[in-house]
Amino acid sequence: MTGAKVTQEPKSDPKPEEESEAQTQEIANTDESLKEVVTPEVVDDEPKTVPLTRAEKNAAEKAVEHRERMVRTAVACFFGIITGVISYTLIGDTTTPLGESRAILGLLLLLAGIVFQKHMFILLKIDYTKLGAKDWFYQAFMTFAFWFISWTILLTL
Repeated sequence: MTGAKVTQEPKSDPKPEEESEAQTQEIANTDESLKEVVTPEVVDDEPKTVPLTRAEKNAAEKAVEHRERMVRTAVACFFGIITGVISYTLIGDTTTPLGESRAILGLLLLLAGIVFQKHMFILLKIDYTKLGAKDWFYQAFMTFAFWFISWTILLTL
């Protein structure tokens, strides 16, 4: 509210004109006091950075984030397929008894595939430090799914 507009009536009596001027000044004074109340007071000199919401990000930032998510998913799928193929070539038949040392080798290869993703992110210049537990769980699940599917397909051939 920067100012109030007061309609004037015909000038038949000088009193209403004086009252309207008084009302206009009163409204203007109220507007100034509202400005003082509404304006926030800056206490800190340092500006605080607030993370942008999804709606506030521009198209370029969204495209970069989407590309990084696609690359991370592709890396997880690639490592899953590679570890599935390596598991098939090293272990071969899954009917080995549990007491033998190579029975757990498939799971160890899966874990290695999950861990080596971090190094692939470094090579691809993807910031892995901003990934949370949910993101790493997604990476591990995608690697596990592709490892399991590729190893199963190779065993049925």
